[in-house]
Amino acid sequence: MGNRILSILHGRRLQGTLDLNLPADIKRTVRPRLIEHGLQWLRANHPIDEDAAILARIEREEKEEEERLLRYVQELGPQSGHWNAQLGEGGDIYGRSTFQETRKVNEARLLAEEKKKRKEWLEGEMKDREKIEKQMKENTELQKYNPSAVVEARPRADPQERPFLAWAQKHYIRAENTDSDFSTLTTARRILPALGVTLLVLGLCYYYAETYQPPVYYKRMWKDLPPAAATIMGLMAANVGVWLLWKLPPAWRMLNRYFISVPLYPYAMSVVGSVFSHQQFKHLLTNTVILWLIGLRLHDEIGRGNFLSLYLSSGVIGSLISLTSHVLLQRLTVTSLGASGAIAGLVAAWCMLHSDDKLVPSFLPHDWRDSISANGSTVLAAIVAFEVFNLVSPFKVVGKLDNYAHLGGYFAGFVWAILYKSKREKERQRRRNERGFLDRFGSV
Repeated sequence: MGNRILSILHGRRLQGTLDLNLPADIKRTVRPRLIEHGLQWLRANHPIDEDAAILARIEREEKEEEERLLRYVQELGPQSGHWNAQLGEGGDIYGRSTFQETRKVNEARLLAEEKKKRKEWLEGEMKDREKIEKQMKENTELQKYNPSAVVEARPRADPQERPFLAWAQKHYIRAENTDSDFSTLTTARRILPALGVTLLVLGLCYYYAETYQPPVYYKRMWKDLPPAAATIMGLMAANVGVWLLWKLPPAWRMLNRYFISVPLYPYAMSVVGSVFSHQQFKHLLTNTVILWLIGLRLHDEIGRGNFLSLYLSSGVIGSLISLTSHVLLQRLTVTSLGASGAIAGLVAAWCMLHSDDKLVPSFLPHDWRDSISANGSTVLAAIVAFEVFNLVSPFKVVGKLDNYAHLGGYFAGFVWAILYKSKREKERQRRRNERGFLDRFGSV
């Protein structure tokens, strides 16, 4: 359409017929402002004496009106023959196309760039291997890892043959932190930033727990849903959302930085993000089921403010303990993520709040409950003993568990429950003293 408009405008400039109306299809679809811009472009790039063309037109119309009308009728189709215009490529009656020529130049340039990028992409595999081998020589931490696994060849997919796989591989390589010098990081630089973030989060959690006020009924988002269920479902949704992000290659770079703990080159904020991060569905399902079973009961007992503060603080402490342990043990290539530390804190808090109560699994028959039940402190001690055994034993009862994060979560939940029970006992004692005072002096 743009080509056609320019051809018509230029032909009319030559013939002095710019005052005539444009074809109906152009008037319907093209704004006058764009037509005016096209005319200005022609005048700037192909200048002619339009006034002289108008005078010549007037003379032709006066002297050869009948002949002109006859030729116009006979030659209505191929106007290029009438106006003696230069034919375009392939005998195009609309003349030489500047747009087509520019398009060919741009297509050739883009094709050359695509071929260059494709060549660099396919040859980049060897460069990446050389980069990793160089890092292995310079960083003693990486030498303790399996060298064959680090430099294992990853054949790159051809973007023309397997575009989706090549696209995913590009995001995978982009997400890897292969340009940093790990040898310059000391133990303190790996741990202290995460410790600072942990202390900040603990302070914010304490402030939130102390100042939280539950909303009135008519201001709640889900009025018909119990507050405990709403809180648990919100946490579950956050965990599911991050799990879905792990399925999207463009998100891998962000997730590798802030949603997984990597002792070799840790980001301080990962101690928070990893609490909500799961890569495998089985891991996510296990944690959300335990969160639902324990969280509903604990939430009703301690309230939303305390519950959310306990969840996040336990998770962050578990992440910090895990990071610190792996750094001190020089296990720098072990990664960690998941809400297990936060859930461990909930379990420990529940057990300690009911340390003297008999805890019985609800699915057991009533006849078995008396013989199998145990108080909360005993249950917690058994869970911690299992974690320690699984940590130190050469034969792992359950593999791929971050026992350090679990133990950190249990410790956080244990300490929180002790402080919460002490605070609750002081509050009860204060109320008893107030009632005693009123009983003695109320009549006065």
